[in-house]
Amino acid sequence: MMKTTIVGAGYAGLNTYYTLGREAEIISDRDYFIFYTAYLRNLLNLEKNRYTSNLRFVRKTTIKDFDLKGKWIKTKEGTEINAENLVLAVGCDRNEQINFIRKLLEKEKISLSIENEEEYLAIQLAFYLRKIGKDVSYCGNMLSSLGEKVSNAIIESMNNKKIKIMENCEDILPPCKPPHPFEFFPVNEFLQYKGVYIIGDLIKGFPKVGELAMRTGIYVGKRIRKNLNLPFKPVFINIIDSGDYAIHIRSDKLWGGNYESVKKSRLRAFMKRFIEKYYVYRKGKMGILYYL
Repeated sequence: MMKTTIVGAGYAGLNTYYTLGREAEIISDRDYFIFYTAYLRNLLNLEKNRYTSNLRFVRKTTIKDFDLKGKWIKTKEGTEINAENLVLAVGCDRNEQINFIRKLLEKEKISLSIENEEEYLAIQLAFYLRKIGKDVSYCGNMLSSLGEKVSNAIIESMNNKKIKIMENCEDILPPCKPPHPFEFFPVNEFLQYKGVYIIGDLIKGFPKVGELAMRTGIYVGKRIRKNLNLPFKPVFINIIDSGDYAIHIRSDKLWGGNYESVKKSRLRAFMKRFIEKYYVYRKGKMGILYYL
């Protein structure tokens, strides 16, 4: 029996793998890493930079079945894989979102909204669409769950960029969905559900933010390697590019905390570009950015 099997080669799964010193196997239906923040800018023709990295250490196959209590997965070839530590990090299926964004590019007037915890993505998309010359309206909570400073900064920036704030919108960004045969799972303070580690986008109710997903992966890697018994402390960290400056958000208020920080500057827009290149070059490894 393999001690640790990680299913998924995205932000969360890769950082569990790297934290364990590669003393684990990682299984995924793709043998490359994709950094969606950079991919979105390519999709909108804002720039044409590389957004994927090959992963030669990944065992490429598709998972057809799994059992949390038994801690096993079954591949499309019929192979059953058991593990002492099973880590599910399969991320989100964003194909529906991508197709939706492609259709938005055909419109000149866009009224955008979203109805789940990915509002940060809809807000970033609104700014990008405005940057490429679209007439954009936005409906949403302005990330108010992260604090008043955050929502005020978003509103101010939308007003500056002439993005109209409305109550009703027609273009509803679809949510990302768990890949078959998985679902979004609730987790305890140690990121477990029925004895299995659930990390990254697969955690029910967590924002689907790459930075947060990486931290869940590092946490689980440390917990397995060092028998860490401290609970995971989630924090929302994201940089939203408004066009010429960026809004750097940090907050734990979504989980009942009191921390909230908002910083705006042109430097942070350059930081966002650097981060995109950094993660593609590092094949998804968080490294020193964990401490930023």
